[in-house]
Amino acid sequence: MSQAERTRNTRRIRGKRRKVAPVFGLWLLLLFCCLLAGYFFINSAFFALQYINIEGNTALSDEEIIEQTGLALGTNLFRLDVNAATVKIEMYPVIKNVEIKRELPGTISVVVTERITVARVIAQDGFVEVDNEGVYLQKTTEYGGSDQLPVISGVALQEQDRPGTKLNSPGLATALKLIELMDRSILESVAEIIAASPESLSLKTIQGVEVRFGKPEELERKIQIMQQLLVENEMIINSQTVDYIDLRYDTSPVIKRKS
Repeated sequence: MSQAERTRNTRRIRGKRRKVAPVFGLWLLLLFCCLLAGYFFINSAFFALQYINIEGNTALSDEEIIEQTGLALGTNLFRLDVNAATVKIEMYPVIKNVEIKRELPGTISVVVTERITVARVIAQDGFVEVDNEGVYLQKTTEYGGSDQLPVISGVALQEQDRPGTKLNSPGLATALKLIELMDRSILESVAEIIAASPESLSLKTIQGVEVRFGKPEELERKIQIMQQLLVENEMIINSQTVDYIDLRYDTSPVIKRKS
């Protein structure tokens, strides 16, 4: 290749570079403008929090939950600390879990799942309400009531037990399992469940008949036998005719009749 041809090629390459440089710079400028516009749009009043929707709450009011979250109307939706708000709501013992969702352009949806009281544990100066997992919900002095919750005795409460903590008692866990397996019609006839230990589980009916379950084995079968004896044959087997029903053995139930 001659010197003249080399010179022409060099000039041609330089010319192309001069054309590409302004175009590339223009694209960078456009990209910067788009990013800047997007930043100002996301942080604009268009995404200000206007509505807070609460779902699933019965024990706590909407106002209590909103106040606990710390969410303030007018705050930019993308600047809200959703994780911190979730932790704050779950500090309530009655709240099992929370899901907070952003709904553009200006709404926050708070869906709570509450713990439901299934029994009252006898305490020194009242009762401790617990859910099906044995979580301490609140203390009360009420006994019975329209909800007809079963009462559990024999559970050793600790000084450190407070609302929101899970009561560490194998006997309580077994009693709660028993409650879970019982139909509502049977639960309504239960006055007290004695759960000092899992191996000595028993209950007393409202009519005064004691039912001994023993070890937490084959609970469904034992409950079925109890229902047949006390519900379907209540005219024959009741507090006037029977002291206790023993279901601790694999054989037929042992019925101790009144002498």
